[in-house]
Amino acid sequence: MARHFLLAILLALADSCQEIRVVSKDGGVVVGRSMEFSIPLNSHLVSEPAGTVHQAPLPPNCHGNPVTFTNRFKTISNWNVFAEKWTNSIADGVNEAGVSISILWFKGYAEYLNPADISGVACENALPHTKIGAYILAKYESVEEVKKDLENGKFPAIWAGTDLNIVPPIHFNIIDKTGAGIVLEHTKEEGVKWYDNTVGVTTNSPPYPWHLTNLRNYPHFQKNDKGREGFEYSSLGNTYILSQQWTGSGLLGIPGDYTSPSRFVKAATLLSLAPKPATTDEAIVQVFHHMNAADIPYGIVETGSENRVSLTSWIVVKDLSRGCVYYRAYTDLSVKRLCFDNLPDVKSAVKIEGNFSEGFRDTSGDLHPVDSISLDKHTEL
Repeated sequence: MARHFLLAILLALADSCQEIRVVSKDGGVVVGRSMEFSIPLNSHLVSEPAGTVHQAPLPPNCHGNPVTFTNRFKTISNWNVFAEKWTNSIADGVNEAGVSISILWFKGYAEYLNPADISGVACENALPHTKIGAYILAKYESVEEVKKDLENGKFPAIWAGTDLNIVPPIHFNIIDKTGAGIVLEHTKEEGVKWYDNTVGVTTNSPPYPWHLTNLRNYPHFQKNDKGREGFEYSSLGNTYILSQQWTGSGLLGIPGDYTSPSRFVKAATLLSLAPKPATTDEAIVQVFHHMNAADIPYGIVETGSENRVSLTSWIVVKDLSRGCVYYRAYTDLSVKRLCFDNLPDVKSAVKIEGNFSEGFRDTSGDLHPVDSISLDKHTEL
């Protein structure tokens, strides 16, 4: 009973996730992704060595041994635990070749092949959609490779798999260390489609082309304040000017709610206006700040008939160029990281969320007399 109750919650909300991409002047490619959910997530980052074997179930009309595929590369991916059981699918991940994949909710549009329709030779190259994230990380070292297999029909046929007894409605954002990216979607109307992610943003429903069309409604945002001279008017022969007493009017009217279309517009706008970071380190910092702009504090968004509270459970920032994953959770706000050059040789996991006390560092021991402080050192952005 508790499991069915949990599934109802999952279907009610997992639809506020967001991913962005930033490329720095030194060629670094940094990808940030958030996970919003209506219940606290027991999320882990799981590292897998090259050679790790994955197993996928067969469709009902296929017979023989289960489908398997093997990691060509080390991977770091996000797995969740529900009801003391690992999920069948990853939520996010990156491989040591610099390929990133994010799995984002796509409710109301996602539709995959009926597993009962797959038989015969088609069984030899078919996977449940819940295994596509792990498959891409295991097999590909560039977006171009993924596109090539999609175009020539070598990419597996994708059938509707289950995770926690539901068919999760999802689409996929794939980015590599060159900055190239595609959004892969499966819908009833269009079938299998992939789109170059030139904007560098992915959210949720509707399909990616709709979001691009919607951006045409918002060409007017700018960095600098509008009407800097103020509001000018005349009265009884006199001219008056009410000068601006605040800043930010260049972005007046930018969508700020948590719907998927609004988050897409806001993220795309902020990315287009932000200066290009000089270094990969600066890009990592910038991406964290961009992701903060979409952060959902606990208690301000409720969803579904159960009025479940949504929150940003975690944020990951993936440095595709240097092979590191930075992350922070909701209660533990400290930034931690995993890098491919320092992973164990066996499949391992670390929990993303920590305790409140792990999220800060007491600096009372760093206090020094004011007269001893050097005033010529500062951090430039």
